[in-house]
Amino acid sequence: MARQKNLARRHEILRNTFMLLKKRGMENVSLQMIADKSGISKSLLQSYYPHKNLLITEIVTNFMTAVLKSLNATDFKNLNTYSKMKIFIYLILEQGIQDEGVERVVKSILSDGDSLDRWSQILDDWLKHEGVKHDLGNDRQVQIGLNFIVTAGGGLYVKRTEFDLDADQISDIMVKTFMSTFLSIDESKISQTLAEAKSALQKYELSTLTQAINKMFDN
Repeated sequence: MARQKNLARRHEILRNTFMLLKKRGMENVSLQMIADKSGISKSLLQSYYPHKNLLITEIVTNFMTAVLKSLNATDFKNLNTYSKMKIFIYLILEQGIQDEGVERVVKSILSDGDSLDRWSQILDDWLKHEGVKHDLGNDRQVQIGLNFIVTAGGGLYVKRTEFDLDADQISDIMVKTFMSTFLSIDESKISQTLAEAKSALQKYELSTLTQAINKMFDN
């Protein structure tokens, strides 16, 4: 019973933090504000999450897990791993472009080193789960590649208006860079991968993912 109560409280804290991040962005949200919205003291909040960054990292994990689950949709199920990677990145960025609140969350992720590391780690774990990690060669090279594309792609997202880029173009750049520079995959395979992803995305309803994200901290 106590465990269920603790889990329910964690979900409530995460849900309230996510709502505050959507409304104000990470820099303008304090632990005290999260505690007040959750109806608990700051000291009790810190017994669950001693630092705000721990909260952000958990939100990143849940947010990206919700996006990864969308890759199980019928439209995406039979695609190759790199097409799915393109779709995964695109969906995260497009959510931010379409929803001002989610954009604040995405920008909070991109401005936090721990969150960027977590994004890279989630991608790395996912490649293992997909069963392709062992075919990619040097593990260090893969990790360097993932860190590079997440950081560089995040920078392009933040400056997308200045560079006149959309989510499709940024996700293309990220996946193409990873495949060509870090995995030495030939150009024809890369072009086929990106085309496959674009074709699948045309059939996908983004609102399906939006609903999943809005419910990800429901008990």
